[in-house]
Amino acid sequence: MDRIALVTGSTSNVGKGVAGALAHDGFIVVVTSRHRDEAKEVADHLAKTGDYYEVDFSDVGQVDGLFSFIKTKYGRLDVLVNNVAYTRNESILDCSLEVWEKTINTNLRSYYLCTRLAAEIMKDQGGGNIVNITTSGKHGSKSKFSYSVSKGGVNALTMSAAVDLAPYNIRVNAVSINVTGSPVGSREFPERTRKHENPGIPAGHIGYPSDVANAVSFLVSEKASYIIGSFLTVDGGASISH
Repeated sequence: MDRIALVTGSTSNVGKGVAGALAHDGFIVVVTSRHRDEAKEVADHLAKTGDYYEVDFSDVGQVDGLFSFIKTKYGRLDVLVNNVAYTRNESILDCSLEVWEKTINTNLRSYYLCTRLAAEIMKDQGGGNIVNITTSGKHGSKSKFSYSVSKGGVNALTMSAAVDLAPYNIRVNAVSINVTGSPVGSREFPERTRKHENPGIPAGHIGYPSDVANAVSFLVSEKASYIIGSFLTVDGGASISH
């Protein structure tokens, strides 16, 4: 029986790395993007050929459609990785209601919707794994207002959902990351760049998508069967150095 994994926002950077790792582990991965062609391109070149779906995670109806597609085509879902993210790099004084709603709807509401809908499928099949990608920082970040707030919500969602879903053999955990690969939104804002070398991180450089992917691969495996509601920090030591 094929095992099915869904990775939200999986055509670049961390999400693409996670999709690749799970495919290597033998999952059929449903690759998602707002751009159908990009999702298909990634899905077609995974180690185990995956599936793809065009979806805007800030749209409730489209999220519902994604899960209807998975239930109809596969009838099961073994792994959900909530990874999709949006940020405009604004302070609270610059944050318009439009930006706030776009960020919260993409980065937090979609995690709630996907977790709930995935859990409904997983409950009926006897279990599953959910991993949320979040940030490792425990302090405020300048000009990251709505993004930081959304990730704080993801952290609370992870712990609460872990408690609620554990009786159904659904394990919920998170991978906490810092700067990794290409910046969020660099596709829309190509001027966003970052150097690989970073002396402010104890490891001396920013993370690779594969670093996060390896952590996700571990958390959804049987080797992590007693890990529930945990935050696996994968940030090269950044969060302990400030």
